[in-house]
Amino acid sequence: MAEIDLQEIKHKTTSSVIFLSLRNIGIQLVSFVGFFILTILLGTGDVGLFAIVAESVGILGYFSDVGLAAALIQKKDKVKKVDLQTTFFIQQVLVFLCLIAIGIAYRHISISKSYGPRETWIFISLCFSFVVASLKTIPSVLLERKLNFKIISTVDISENLSFYLIAVVFAFFGFGAYSYAIATFVRSFVGLIIMYRLSPWPIGFSFSKRSVKELFKFGIPYQLNTFISLAKDRLSNLLVAGIIGRENFGILSWAQKGPKICLSFMDAIMKVTFPTFSRLQDRKDILKKSLEKSIYFIAIFVFPASVGIALVAPSLINIIPKYTKWLPAVIPLYFYCANVAIASITSPLTNAFNAVGKITTTTKLMIMWTVLTWVLFPYFTVKYGYVGTSIATLLVGSSSIIVWVLAKKIFDFNIIKTVYHPFLASIFMMISIMAFQKNVTDNWVTFIGTILIGVLTFSVYNLFFCRKEIIWFWDQLKCLKNKK
Repeated sequence: MAEIDLQEIKHKTTSSVIFLSLRNIGIQLVSFVGFFILTILLGTGDVGLFAIVAESVGILGYFSDVGLAAALIQKKDKVKKVDLQTTFFIQQVLVFLCLIAIGIAYRHISISKSYGPRETWIFISLCFSFVVASLKTIPSVLLERKLNFKIISTVDISENLSFYLIAVVFAFFGFGAYSYAIATFVRSFVGLIIMYRLSPWPIGFSFSKRSVKELFKFGIPYQLNTFISLAKDRLSNLLVAGIIGRENFGILSWAQKGPKICLSFMDAIMKVTFPTFSRLQDRKDILKKSLEKSIYFIAIFVFPASVGIALVAPSLINIIPKYTKWLPAVIPLYFYCANVAIASITSPLTNAFNAVGKITTTTKLMIMWTVLTWVLFPYFTVKYGYVGTSIATLLVGSSSIIVWVLAKKIFDFNIIKTVYHPFLASIFMMISIMAFQKNVTDNWVTFIGTILIGVLTFSVYNLFFCRKEIIWFWDQLKCLKNKK
């Protein structure tokens, strides 16, 4: 509590959560519109190509700092200059080694797969993005420790805007998959310049054995979890891509895009709650209340958004000319939406475990999910194709009930009580929409009606049964406005 007192933590947490959530609406709107236009201009193969290469290069991020950045955020005491520069030095060495390794690997893969210039340029642009991301780590850490997410949000918005604007423009002029590469270069430059302009730090290299030993104490177990996550997510996705091919992987990528928009609300809150929970490690009563508020806030957005995306997708596809190429993605979309609803209340709990030092608990959970993934994904993908992959995803996610039980033991946290009303409101919304869609055949009427009825029914439920929470949220918005 030395750096920020309790009241300041509470205010900064609340204001940061609200600010980031509202900003994420704008970010995701830009992202959705940009991706939507790209999926009209580009084929399923181009979308699948970028997704596969992005997954491959994204693996590098798991090796870039061996958990030191998270250790800096989680550290109770004040972070010293030597800690920052030691972390930066180690990270850059690891980045350099990663680039050499993946460069060698890509050379062999490109020969065996007969990759051409567009694959190579996408690969180069993503490698460049990886290097730039490592340069932004320390400024981001300093901002997160201060719970100052406005600057981080500004960078995110600028990067998103520049990426999709450039990608759409170049795709429109016929650059195809090259549009992704050009947009990735521009996004990286924009993000780096803004980050260092708004959050400079005494950049430099140092190496302190004391700092390394202290940071590794948390960082290594934390990074072990990220490596397990690597096997669970990134490597399993590449396995799936190898089984079903570029075209079908593009369909899966489309199916995942909508549900991932829902998770942006969760990501905004988790970005705030990890450093916040770390500051509240010794105040379990306040931490529990913060956890309840966080998950309720996530559920009230993610649950109805998941239902809405699943039910509006078919009519949206049928409205757009030449967009029926994405119709096969609808069934996987349903399974991904259900999985996102589960993940939205599970991930914050594992985030809380990490923040209070329960790293071994998270590690065991990650091992369980990884084993399930590598057992279920290949089996269902081979047997049922890309639909099988989405089914396996939901089955793995359903095992999260174990996390809810552990949260009850560790924090005395009742997940059912917390998400009861968001869940019922979403079910009420789903039944109302399905009853409406059953009697309508026009796609435009279905599309508009689904949105209006969804918003109306969900709002009515919350006005009747969640008035207290609405009043609290409104009060926080007014406080946030008065603090500016």
